Amino acid sequence: MRIEAHKERFIMNRLPNYSLGSFCFLLAIVFLAVGAGSAHAAGNTEVASITYTKHIAPIIQRSCESCHREGGFAPMSLMTYDEVRPWARSIKQKTSTREMPPWFIEPDIGVKHFKNDPSLSKEEIKMVGQWVDSGAPKGNATDMPSPRQYLDRDQWAIGEPDLIVEGPEVLVKAIAPDYHKELGPVPTGLINDRYIAAVEVKETRMDGSTFKNEKGEGMNLFTLHHAGVRELGFEMDSPDGFYLIYEVGQNATFYPQDTGVRLKAESALTYTVHMHSVGRDIPVRIDVGFKFHPQGYQPKYKQSGYNAGLVGGSNVREDLILPPGNDAIRYDNFQTMSQPGILTTFEPHMHMSGDRMCVEAQYPNGYRETLNCSGYDHNWVRTYVYEDDYAPLLPRGTILHIMGWYNNSETNSNNVEPRNWKSGGNRSIDEMFVFLPKITLLTDEQFEEEVARREILMSANTNQQDDN
Repeated sequence: MRIEAHKERFIMNRLPNYSLGSFCFLLAIVFLAVGAGSAHAAGNTEVASITYTKHIAPIIQRSCESCHREGGFAPMSLMTYDEVRPWARSIKQKTSTREMPPWFIEPDIGVKHFKNDPSLSKEEIKMVGQWVDSGAPKGNATDMPSPRQYLDRDQWAIGEPDLIVEGPEVLVKAIAPDYHKELGPVPTGLINDRYIAAVEVKETRMDGSTFKNEKGEGMNLFTLHHAGVRELGFEMDSPDGFYLIYEVGQNATFYPQDTGVRLKAESALTYTVHMHSVGRDIPVRIDVGFKFHPQGYQPKYKQSGYNAGLVGGSNVREDLILPPGNDAIRYDNFQTMSQPGILTTFEPHMHMSGDRMCVEAQYPNGYRETLNCSGYDHNWVRTYVYEDDYAPLLPRGTILHIMGWYNNSETNSNNVEPRNWKSGGNRSIDEMFVFLPKITLLTDEQFEEEVARREILMSANTNQQDDN
């Protein structure tokens, strides 16, 4: 069964004022009333009354402290006024250009609702600037929010794992070429099939060394650039089985509640790793932690760990040629949805010259829209997870147009050698063009059910807005 043309027109015409009749955006966006206490609502605070304790500390706690804290990866802690005050003007500059926090989704394009979004609103950025310009006053100590509690390095963001699979130990030499190897297989020890609720990957230093340089300054020095962790025997076009691409600094993966990715009994994991030297010998192990759904759980949608491999076309380009000194090099790629699906994450993967990636949906009825655009910084590889009711809903036959821009010039601070031509490859100094989304694939019947569910949510919200 497929969605008939008249139904597509019906959906598009119902709420024409919300996004110029956009099919995906209308289905994906359910307009929820935002409470006055929203973390992003800075209000029209008088400049003279903006203080650190009342207005700035909550922003820093939400958007900065996870890295800028004692024991964090950032070069300085920002947990107290005395720690923040010397960096006030730098904070103004970094937030005004959206360099910090490292969240590169362009806020005025496409879907705007993501889980765990640390970015500052325009009002908050303005507030920070006004606070700095007025002398960065401390304020009343009684206005200071309670300190946040953070996990220790040996704790897991997914909670205590039900299963931890410890990978083979690798000695990464102080000075050596990039390390590319297939490791494993390592038995999981499972005696029953289990559906995965969440998974997290850790680089474990066997010598207990820190993730900073010897002077304790600057950014972290991870040896693991990325790893493809897969169930032994998994194929890219497999409709079932576990596969996860981990990239340096990547947050834990929480699968949607209705989506089931299975890890089979008596399975084993293999690791396709890219590691690199950081100036000293370091023994490293890749640990993978799993949280499972309860025994007997049956998902609404049974999925493969890598459904992008089941979508027509390719999300990868390997024919990249970047001329030196050029700051605006563009490449394009296309995939066609061979069956309906929900795009649950947005994740570009490029390398040192990567600058920006956009994804446009071209729908079967001829309508086109940009789902999202994101800047790219190879120091901060991010996975952007859509809020459940805002994740783009893509009908069968939708073409995903993937656009990537590169900056192979001196204006790119990540660029090692802008005088050289660059081509596609696996080394960090080579380039990549990969779109790595997680896609929940649906049957035609499931797609129509999801369309109906979102229509009900939109209708309920419209009625609520009318009542107000």
